[in-house]
Amino acid sequence: MSKQAKNGRVEFLRFIFALGILFFHIHKRFAVDGNISIGIKGIYFFNHGYIGVEFFFLVSGYLLAASAYAKSNMPCQYIGTETAKMMWKKIKNVFPYHLFAIILTVIVNGYFLHNTAKGRIAYAIDSWASLFFVQIFGFDSSWVNKLTWYLDVWLVVTFIFWYFLRKHYDVFVKIVCPLIALFVLGYMSHEYHSLAGIDGWTGHFYKCFLRGLGEMALGCSAYSFTRQLNKINFTMAGKRILAVLELACYLLVLRYAVTGVDPKYSFVTLFIMCVGLILTFSDVNPCHRIFDKPVFGWCGKMSLLIYLNQFYSIRLIQSLLPAASFPVKVVLCTLTTFVGALVCDKVVAFFIKTKPFTKLMIEGEGE
Repeated sequence: MSKQAKNGRVEFLRFIFALGILFFHIHKRFAVDGNISIGIKGIYFFNHGYIGVEFFFLVSGYLLAASAYAKSNMPCQYIGTETAKMMWKKIKNVFPYHLFAIILTVIVNGYFLHNTAKGRIAYAIDSWASLFFVQIFGFDSSWVNKLTWYLDVWLVVTFIFWYFLRKHYDVFVKIVCPLIALFVLGYMSHEYHSLAGIDGWTGHFYKCFLRGLGEMALGCSAYSFTRQLNKINFTMAGKRILAVLELACYLLVLRYAVTGVDPKYSFVTLFIMCVGLILTFSDVNPCHRIFDKPVFGWCGKMSLLIYLNQFYSIRLIQSLLPAASFPVKVVLCTLTTFVGALVCDKVVAFFIKTKPFTKLMIEGEGE
């Protein structure tokens, strides 16, 4: 891959999987009588589209391991300070987009789900744990924008993993992470029979924490596999074969997303996705330069905004147009989500540029 800040293929896939998650939630909200067929036998409208979240976690684990490896020659005696600074940077980068989405979600949900001012105020107050990324620990709070669970888990697992990645990179990535992935995912398969679902209580935390923990561990291991793969000098025929294998992996994942197969197959689908991701991040695909364009970086950025801004968009269409047909609801929910995502991007960019609150609170800052 040519030298650039982001992998264009990964960013494009983020966008595709974010759309799959959006369609899954549209399907879940409006498919009251079961799976909605699209007219082809055995094919349904993204009834397993949640599998896109697994891609996000795999990529997060991969990039976390890559970041730690890049710092492997740097001293780590102040690992606590380093970890705190890293976490603050991550939270600062994502929080403005999260805040925009959760404010609109609280307003829309509060208005349509409650009939009194008291109920709406209570609903807003009860969203505090969602606002501060701590809902997964079990606090008695409304999970207002349930999509924030991904951010909650991503931040917590990053916080846990970073110390071990910096202090014991080789052992952690090559031994501990594969074992974490196998034990955690195997436990989930045995107990829950599916990756889907976020709010099942394990007794210590929500099920979704296990989901993210196992998948980010798998993503860390994928980085190690990719480094080894990049050491092999493949022929052009070999590169083409691996490119076909990469495409086949994602087609199989897409096939799972739109079929009514037993959710227990989500686990094998996850491992297939991981193989595809290793090939995507590697240098073996002869077509990788097609994706070395700014538009694919934009797609990656939009994936987070689409993810965060879909719940209030779906609620709006559900409440304002309850009698509309399913195809109309899909189109309107998608358009509303995209508009919300674009507005979110513009609003956050304005505040980042002008820094009004920083100027108000701290003398000499934001100038």
